Amino acid sequence: MVACALLFRGLRVTSFRTVLLAAEQALIDADVYCGHGYDSPHDEAVALVLAAAQLPGTTGTEILEMPWPPEAQQRLDAFLRQRTEQRLPTAYIIGQAWLGPLLFKADARALVPRSPIMGFIADAFEPWWQEGAPTHIIDVCCGGGSLGLLAAWTFPDAHVSLLDIDTAALALAEENRHLHGLSNVALHLGDLLTPVMGQKADIILANPPYVDATDMASLPSEYHHEPRFALEAGVDGLNLVHRLLLQAADVLTADGVLFLEVGNSWPALEQAYPDQVFTWLSPDVGGHGVCVLYGSEIAAMKQRAEQWVQRL
Repeated sequence: MVACALLFRGLRVTSFRTVLLAAEQALIDADVYCGHGYDSPHDEAVALVLAAAQLPGTTGTEILEMPWPPEAQQRLDAFLRQRTEQRLPTAYIIGQAWLGPLLFKADARALVPRSPIMGFIADAFEPWWQEGAPTHIIDVCCGGGSLGLLAAWTFPDAHVSLLDIDTAALALAEENRHLHGLSNVALHLGDLLTPVMGQKADIILANPPYVDATDMASLPSEYHHEPRFALEAGVDGLNLVHRLLLQAADVLTADGVLFLEVGNSWPALEQAYPDQVFTWLSPDVGGHGVCVLYGSEIAAMKQRAEQWVQRL
């Protein structure tokens, strides 16, 4: 493979536009997989170029004809090598990722923020939650905390609990909580909802590991830089989902709402609970395999969930 340092050989680098086009072409030629918060090689190139030039990610097109700073070239070369040769996700390379209106620290301690559940937070959980401002929101398997922190930012009067079993992920969540100065957030180390059993919640946001064995075997290289335990969930992708539903039956209020992301494992979920009519959502931000379940529905599913847990 041609080293990224040679990408601009023979090209007169005069402006941000020139560099951006060359970086984008390098990503296209390397056939990188865009699945970690960016929709295209162009979007990734913009992020890498701005980070190399040490400019904010919100910088606009006004810089396109400005001179490219020579001191940024070495950084960009390194970024492109990491992206095209090592297949690191762009968020890990630049150390940050957007989820909705908020920018989060991102590194290999947790998955890159990208859950489509963010769109339902922006909509104040409507029309599914109509009981006024929620008082307790739980982000289970929170990773770096992006969903729960976005909810805490959206509902400043709510108490938000961030839960994860991994100390490294929870440390990243604490850094992100501090980054946004959110005082209505508590972090809990533990297995699924165990730290909050005995409490009640209006909203549970759940993006647990749900990748089944078949999908794990065929994931693009970029995903192998993320924590495997945050993706992998058994043969059908539901190992943690069954346990989560069993616990949620005791934590969620009857009118409370669980927003559950299971991705490609959604057919397996329907097969596992044939008596439940699932409501599958179509997120405005893209994505699939997100359903909404009320506390009363989960209570009716509890016996079936317990049967599945006993088989694990």
